[in-house]
Amino acid sequence: MKYSIGIQTFEELITGGYVYVDKTNFVYQLADTGKYYSLSRPRRFGKSLLTTTIESYFLGKKDLFKGLAIEKLEKNWTEHPVFHIDFSGESYTDEATVHSIINKFLLDQENLYGKNESETTFGLRFEGVISRAARQTGQQAVILIDEYDKPLTDTIGMPDLQEKNRNILQSLYGTLKKADRNIRFAFLTGVTRYGKLGIFSAANNPEDISMVDDYASICGITEEELHIYFDEEVRIFAEKMKVSKERMYELLKKKYDGYHFCPYSEDVYNPFSLLCALKTKTLENKWFATGTPTYLTRILSKSDISMPEFEGTLMATNEMLSTFGNGESNIIAALYQSGYLTLKGYQNGCYVLGFPNEEVSEGLTQMLIPNYVTSATSDRKDLDLVKLRQLIEADDTEGFMAQIQLIMSQIPFESHTPQLIEANFRNMLYLMIRFSGHKVNLEFPVLGGRIDLFFETEKCAYLIECKRNLSAQEALDQIDEKKYAEKISAPEKRIVKIGMNFNTEQRNLTEWKVDSSC
Repeated sequence: MKYSIGIQTFEELITGGYVYVDKTNFVYQLADTGKYYSLSRPRRFGKSLLTTTIESYFLGKKDLFKGLAIEKLEKNWTEHPVFHIDFSGESYTDEATVHSIINKFLLDQENLYGKNESETTFGLRFEGVISRAARQTGQQAVILIDEYDKPLTDTIGMPDLQEKNRNILQSLYGTLKKADRNIRFAFLTGVTRYGKLGIFSAANNPEDISMVDDYASICGITEEELHIYFDEEVRIFAEKMKVSKERMYELLKKKYDGYHFCPYSEDVYNPFSLLCALKTKTLENKWFATGTPTYLTRILSKSDISMPEFEGTLMATNEMLSTFGNGESNIIAALYQSGYLTLKGYQNGCYVLGFPNEEVSEGLTQMLIPNYVTSATSDRKDLDLVKLRQLIEADDTEGFMAQIQLIMSQIPFESHTPQLIEANFRNMLYLMIRFSGHKVNLEFPVLGGRIDLFFETEKCAYLIECKRNLSAQEALDQIDEKKYAEKISAPEKRIVKIGMNFNTEQRNLTEWKVDSSC
């Protein structure tokens, strides 16, 4: 089987004999029912492939769609002039980049359809080529803009440059309104939902289908599609892993599935990660190998948001999720739109958010810890974390507590606010244990109270109580006084109680005591 990893052009995929998960029914539905659309999805989720599929459709390339759903749906294959602008593949932290990309695009179109010297702005030039293309071909134009928001997301934290890029995009995208009579269809994709970007006027806002049930699986791979297109590959994978095929499906689902873009829609797999796993027959965190945006780690390190909430208890309104993630106050929107959080449910008019799958929870944990720890080399950081994982796996309680203290000593805890220092300490404690591969519960509810931190290994159940500027003994005493150990159901596991103290002046874990007599 030929996997289309890294191939983003529909025509190349089809002519090259690569496997294609058929999404052409969505293409027909879009073209048949509307005119202007925008779609937000995380990176490496198939947005560019979808865009080029739409391009081939509107270019009338019927032969490419043989055997696909749209072949039976479309009766009239009409060729339209297509204007495809792709903002991916470039960094827009330099003022000249966005100007150069748009100028080159317009020059190419003017070579095809002619130029009017009176058209001096990007908006006027774009409107002009659209008008001439429609007149010369006798067909309305199709506008496709891939990664339409990248010049803005690349400049988060650079307000002056971002505003300049915004003004340039406003001039270009304003053409959708001015050239409406000559436009048959327009489709824009990006990571960010356009609503708060300020690059469209109220009169020409595209229809945002990012959270519309009918298009929930327009990108990504559903469970049904995995079985239809890749069942034999999963069988081969299972043989290599020495597990049953049913178990292999379970492992893939746990690792790469779980994305929900609508409250009640089916979940989808990250297509990039899934295809990489099926090709290499390994369960690796491939999506994270493409890099976590630096602005996310910067915002997270300055935020008092509780990392454990990412396990599925974080709440957000639709307004919050559609906000442009352009600062510390919009961290939830930035994490959701980037694919680090997904919809887990819907309660009382709010969305419940959480990690979509193990790849994201493990990968984000692994990526965030080194950004907190600044006083060690990259190799040293990795070795410290690997050692911590080994000590936890061995249930070496004194050993892993000493290792946690060592790693904590490398964290600057720059904030002067005790509450934020403590929040960062709790986040780091959570991240380090989560990195070891164990689910961590903070504020774990039991009858009569809440355990600060609870996690289980194969042999042990750990109850940890944290104090600030007090003593480890006081923390341990609270576990006993509240009888937390008696309220934990962990059959055949040894209960380990740990009391610890974090000193805000020394900014480190200064003391701990362990009781494993239960």
